[in-house]
Amino acid sequence: MFLTVTGATFADAAALGGVTSAVLSALSQPSTTGAPTVVAWENFNGTTGTNLNGTTTDGGARTWTAVRGTWTIQGNRADTNSADVALVINGGSWNRAVEATLFRGGTAFDIGLTANMNAAGTQFLSAELTSASNGSLEVWRYNGGWTLLASVTNLYSGPAAGWPTSTTMRLESTAAGQLRVFLDGTLRITHTLSAGDQTTYKNATHQLFGLYAYFDGNSRWDDFHLDA
Repeated sequence: MFLTVTGATFADAAALGGVTSAVLSALSQPSTTGAPTVVAWENFNGTTGTNLNGTTTDGGARTWTAVRGTWTIQGNRADTNSADVALVINGGSWNRAVEATLFRGGTAFDIGLTANMNAAGTQFLSAELTSASNGSLEVWRYNGGWTLLASVTNLYSGPAAGWPTSTTMRLESTAAGQLRVFLDGTLRITHTLSAGDQTTYKNATHQLFGLYAYFDGNSRWDDFHLDA
């Protein structure tokens, strides 16, 4: 907001006869904040035991699909059985960002988010927070087998029992072909997909984004949102 002063005087207006007080004009300068547009969001508030497959997000009217496993509400958070599983929605684009609060269950965990998944769940990208190597953040590609794309280790110190029980993770799959992973607002990993990976994952058949767990039946998720 810019403030423009027109016809400013420094004497009392009454003492100057017909001269009136200064006129103040407030001019608004349009600007952009750079904040993302929220496409869909979910708080997972509901009756414990509710099956999330086929339900609609709190905002954005997107339908949840459970991939290889059962996902339910437990204590107003998303919960799954211990398997290689995902809970996803259609982002409407292959360039999206997914974010959620992760609550680790115990001292052994592998919990995260997924991007650019196909409908069968046989091709996808994931960002996972694990208990390995004093706390690791890993970015993986799955396509008939696993390939580690990038990782950061030794995120925490001391016994796992003393590590934070929750963290906010954000996984961005950008139009520039990058995967960017944030923990609690701090950028931890930037990985540029190869030309081949961009061909495989960045297309109209790979627009599913959501929650992911690798044989972790104890951790939970909350405060999910998908951004453009």
